[in-house]
Amino acid sequence: MFKNFFLLAILMFLFACKDDNNSQTPVNNLQDSTKAIQEQKPIANIQEAPTITDILNTGENFSMFASYLNTEYSKMLAEGEYTVLAPNNKAIESLGEAKMSKFVSQGASFIRRHIIKGKFDVKTLQKTSEITTLEGKKLKVRVEGDKITIGEVQVVAADITAKNGIIHAINKVLE
Repeated sequence: MFKNFFLLAILMFLFACKDDNNSQTPVNNLQDSTKAIQEQKPIANIQEAPTITDILNTGENFSMFASYLNTEYSKMLAEGEYTVLAPNNKAIESLGEAKMSKFVSQGASFIRRHIIKGKFDVKTLQKTSEITTLEGKKLKVRVEGDKITIGEVQVVAADITAKNGIIHAINKVLE
């Protein structure tokens, strides 16, 4: 059952992030993907779920972000309870080489600004006006219907559930 759920979650995420130039607007795509993820049945045994690190390392849409995780952060995200605002590959590619080099040179702060201590699923975000990243940056949270904005970025796939936390795919890198 776990394998089926995990495959379904990955497929839904891939479909939500796909750019096929159809007539749906980004907001409609967000609404569809967020509703689909929120309507999923919970994992029967959360201990069977993959960790945040497992999802980031195996998800095609997170491969670039995952490549910046060093051993320390990979271990931390495999054990502690966190929420990760993971920019998808398209978000990272859109930065261009110069800007991405700047972020990479920042080392740990680049990763720390995308991680929040604790689990912040959509229901929790609806009751939260601000979250603080491990870097110490405070980000405003706005939930209007199915649209979720954290800081200046839009969540494109919400509530990707891991054994030890939540991943929200975002459309831009947090600066």
